[in-house]
Amino acid sequence: MMAALVISTLLVTATATVPTVEIAPGVHMPQVNLGTCCGSEATNSWPIWYATGGNGVDTALDYGKECPGGKQSELGAAIIKSGAVRNTVFITSKVRAGLDITHGGPLCILTSADHALSQVKQDITELNITQLDLVLLHAPCVTDEANFKLWQGLEQALAQNLTRAIGVSNYNKKQLAALLEKATVKPAVNQCHLSIAKHADDDIAFCKSQGITYEAYEAMRGCPFSDAKTQAIAKGHSVGVSQVCLRYVLQKGAILAVGLGGNQTNMPAYAAGNLDLFGFNLTSTDMAYLDSLTA
Repeated sequence: MMAALVISTLLVTATATVPTVEIAPGVHMPQVNLGTCCGSEATNSWPIWYATGGNGVDTALDYGKECPGGKQSELGAAIIKSGAVRNTVFITSKVRAGLDITHGGPLCILTSADHALSQVKQDITELNITQLDLVLLHAPCVTDEANFKLWQGLEQALAQNLTRAIGVSNYNKKQLAALLEKATVKPAVNQCHLSIAKHADDDIAFCKSQGITYEAYEAMRGCPFSDAKTQAIAKGHSVGVSQVCLRYVLQKGAILAVGLGGNQTNMPAYAAGNLDLFGFNLTSTDMAYLDSLTA
């Protein structure tokens, strides 16, 4: 794997400016990560993200082009081309699990530990690296038993040093509690839809009580850009509405995966805004109002 060797030995790196959170012993994850789903192509977005100071990226085999040379291969190539030192880049990927539509969707027909382990290895191959920083079960299956079998595969991946941390995605409190009853390793992260318009506060509180880091995706989809009071909150803090929406997520106790869209012209400004979330705090009054906008 010559390219993987290159990425680990290059001496040029961007200056990381994003605060981190310890999701597992010794594993520090950026609080804001580049999302590569749904139009945010890594070939274009990663170089801008990295040059702006971002060093975390979220991907998955099933984010389109599910084939050799697909999206994860494109991300791996973009990271190498950017000159990033591997140990300064935090890479999250996923095992399809409950989003495995080609194998029965949430029925999760392939539910063995071996299947999950093989999917982790496929992620690593696609990204052209030797180890992930975090790997998630992308969604729960219909049964708790199926979830646990797949989780055992992630535990094996962790034991084999194929990843530094393991977690889940789209799990609610009940599903997490069932997994915790049998798991040897507690999930480090639960990645879920969280925005001003949609936030499962009971699930967030449960994760906090268990020491599980809650991560948000689709924060912008629920951002009330046209709301006059939200605009006034943004103006009061001398930031944009998008920054208010992302700061809201952080102050809910979550971290973020957020994309840059598909328009390359807008990407530099979006990257700068998405990473500039740590110079202001929303007041309790701001948070209470934004909480009231839940759909």
